[in-house]
Amino acid sequence: MALLLFIILIGTGCGQQVQTRTAAETEQEPVFFEASLSTDQNQVVEDIGYPDHFFISIDPYGTDRMERWIYFSDGKALDFDNGRLDGEEEVADESAEYPPTDLRPQDFSTLMTSEEANQLLGEPLYTHEVEDSLMPENSIIIYEKAVLLYRDGQLIGVDTQVHPPHLPAP
Repeated sequence: MALLLFIILIGTGCGQQVQTRTAAETEQEPVFFEASLSTDQNQVVEDIGYPDHFFISIDPYGTDRMERWIYFSDGKALDFDNGRLDGEEEVADESAEYPPTDLRPQDFSTLMTSEEANQLLGEPLYTHEVEDSLMPENSIIIYEKAVLLYRDGQLIGVDTQVHPPHLPAP
């Protein structure tokens, strides 16, 4: 019994008043909630908004999804590993060169076909098919707002921090 009392005293700070939290305080959901974003991502959107730009890399042979959200005005990039905030890095303000995108990370999933991408992004400016004897077919599709990478018809990469190429007139 004395041991139990000692453990309780140590655990509660030896006489300090223990503050309890209500269920509402411990499970406080963000005011904004997008079902296709993770809890960490929803919290970031609530705190500082959507990113100025983002990069998404999807493992074509699994379900891993890595994302980098770039906030030029805050001078930082946030990394997400399968939706969990995984790191933060300082970045230079390149907003003059890359104005913020109106696209959202949740707009892109592995199931997005190139036809659906065309509906979202308009007609591609340029498409390049890459076929290698060691790798499956890859397609790089360049739009005005983003570059998408497909492998065997599956979306595996998105980059919104792009400069559309200057193509010669036909």
